[in-house]
Amino acid sequence: MILFDGIYRLQREDDVSRKPISQWAYAWRLRIIDFSLHQPEVKHLRPHVVVASQTGDGIFKTTCAESLGKRICRDFKLKISDILWVEHFPDEPALYIATFKPKSYIGPEIFYTIDWRSILPNEFESIRPFIPEIEGVRSF
Repeated sequence: MILFDGIYRLQREDDVSRKPISQWAYAWRLRIIDFSLHQPEVKHLRPHVVVASQTGDGIFKTTCAESLGKRICRDFKLKISDILWVEHFPDEPALYIATFKPKSYIGPEIFYTIDWRSILPNEFESIRPFIPEIEGVRSF
């Protein structure tokens, strides 16, 4: 079951007395899949999948996981440990998986390091029914 399918935008936090160059600092094509609703009889190690692609909108060209992972988790009430994070970079014909590892803690705030790897064939096949536009993308 798809929980969200659309453009996820983060509004800039500029000084309100000045007009910002652009209203949106970041924009990604985002799809959030909940396997636990699709297959409730199966216990999934990672019941949620976040698939993100750059749109080219905004001023930063960086990964969504590094830039907004925690914010997306907060906005959609997801736990980072329950997510399979998938990103597609427009210049590459492959999908990549982000692994979040706690790096440091400041009060209740957790900061993560992110390791990247290519998507595995079984991961690719599990999201294929929900992401029909990935036909031109390959798994390893």
